[in-house]
Amino acid sequence: MTVKRAVVGLAVLAVALLATGAAGLGPLTPIFYWPISASANGGVAEIGIQPIPEGPPGPVFARTPTGRGVRSLALIAEYIPDPLPARLNQWFCRQGGDLTVTLGNGRQVIYGPCYRPASIDRLWAEIVYVDSNGQCAPKCGPGGQRGP
Repeated sequence: MTVKRAVVGLAVLAVALLATGAAGLGPLTPIFYWPISASANGGVAEIGIQPIPEGPPGPVFARTPTGRGVRSLALIAEYIPDPLPARLNQWFCRQGGDLTVTLGNGRQVIYGPCYRPASIDRLWAEIVYVDSNGQCAPKCGPGGQRGP
């Protein structure tokens, strides 16, 4: 009887670990969410910030600025992590802002609207800092939080 209980207990533990990993929590998270190599996908072509659920478009930075309001990616290049970190589970969040990274092969990686890896929050803060010519300091981070 104790062997059967042990097997059932281990099965419940395994299911719980898998479920928390799939939800973006716990030690098995890296099995479900992987970093993305920017360089292996043609490099970063464009980065932009967009309020969610709606609002005026945020700053956009592109490899080759194409129009009004689009700035050179070179201004923020040192803050772009490679590989790009895995996205975080957003749970029931529907308000905040998305930071969208468009890779050279057209693939988009969207971070937000509520939870982002620390390196993406640093990138966000630098984007807002450059876009505002430093006027936002020290609160250039997402939602006006202090920049890292």
